[in-house]
Amino acid sequence: MEKNLLRSKIVCPDYNKSYPSITHGLGCYLYDTDGTEYLDASAGSCAVSLIGHGDENIVTALAEQSKKVAVLPAHYLSAEVIQGYLKSLCEFSGFGHRAWTCSSGTEAVENAMKVALQYHQINGQPERFKILGRHGSYHGNSIFNLGVGGMPMRRASYKHLISDFAKVDASYSYRFADGDPDYGIQSAESLRACIEQEGPETVAAFIAEPVVGAALGAVPAADGYFERIREICDEYGILLIVDEVMSGMGRTGRNFAIEHYNCEPDILATGKGIGGGYFPLSAFIVNKRVADAFVGNNQAFLGGHTHACTPQAAAVGQYVLDYIKEHNIVAKAEADGLYMKQQLQDLLQYDIVGDVRGVGYMIGIEFVSDKTTREPFAPELNVSANIGQRLLEQGVILYPGKGSVDGYAGDHILITPPLTLTREQIDHMCHCLAVAIEQEMDELRRAHP
Repeated sequence: MEKNLLRSKIVCPDYNKSYPSITHGLGCYLYDTDGTEYLDASAGSCAVSLIGHGDENIVTALAEQSKKVAVLPAHYLSAEVIQGYLKSLCEFSGFGHRAWTCSSGTEAVENAMKVALQYHQINGQPERFKILGRHGSYHGNSIFNLGVGGMPMRRASYKHLISDFAKVDASYSYRFADGDPDYGIQSAESLRACIEQEGPETVAAFIAEPVVGAALGAVPAADGYFERIREICDEYGILLIVDEVMSGMGRTGRNFAIEHYNCEPDILATGKGIGGGYFPLSAFIVNKRVADAFVGNNQAFLGGHTHACTPQAAAVGQYVLDYIKEHNIVAKAEADGLYMKQQLQDLLQYDIVGDVRGVGYMIGIEFVSDKTTREPFAPELNVSANIGQRLLEQGVILYPGKGSVDGYAGDHILITPPLTLTREQIDHMCHCLAVAIEQEMDELRRAHP
């Protein structure tokens, strides 16, 4: 079926396997050619289908805008739908003064970093070019972004092309806090040491996810972490970029996950669910300080993409923002996300479940071979992938991951459903997870008695 597809790690990866062919989706469900029903608790790959599948109204909004005008010669013209959407997006962020849309999370993050570099150039500091990041992070799949991110498996094939900027450890309470209430602040201080080592005059920005997604499996920052990060960035004149490609748009029970902390970013990148799963859309948003540097000096941002700031994208994005507001989706994600996390706590009874963490509708489960030492499984056992496959056989789709401990070992699974997921569907998913974990434990016992 996929004979013309060049497969990738997230698009039908196994050349020796045939994949179910989906005919349609409705709500949180997908249906294949055999009539099999799948609960899409991953929301695409992943956190993309924010408002569920088969929403006819968003399709109508896209079609109506397409009939009017789809794209523009943006070097000369604009449209009210674009300006209206950017205004709405800035207001939704709570801090933004200017915004810019593109097509993917990778583009949003890369352009956010470009804005940071140009900001310092405008201010007469062109020597500031380093973007500091964190180990156990993923910020997109371009060569530039891979150099800032910290996922060895994704970086290895391109190591000769990557500009490998310095990195600090992520704030990862399950692995490193050991019950220390000051862990968040202490882990943030590693950024200060890194800045001093690199030379403060060379550092442009620091980038981090408020809740680490694919790389670690829904790991929120420890208390006090981002507050101290903000202080350090201000002390050294460094911009703070938050990557909310996965965690944004209400997913964590806040408009953006950074709102869980007393911290305001300079630049925010978002994507995935921003288009509801119906249009390739992403964006970055800048605060007043960054915006004023460009506007006050009449400096245009040097980024440019064919499908940047299009009427089609704006129409879809506005529909999603209106849907979030009209259906009180952010409050629902907070309340039902708490319910889901509480239900998932039952999985801690199993010997291989080390941690259940996350916030809102962004939850992760980490699997370990020893709960006391938190020893990970050997990577070749593919524990999370096996559990994901066992779930698929029960008609439930989640997002398995690997490498959360050292980039290679460490199994986790992400739960990032549409924000329309019901409590009844949560209960069903939790039951299927328990069955899949029990099946995997039985197999591990047989293979390694």
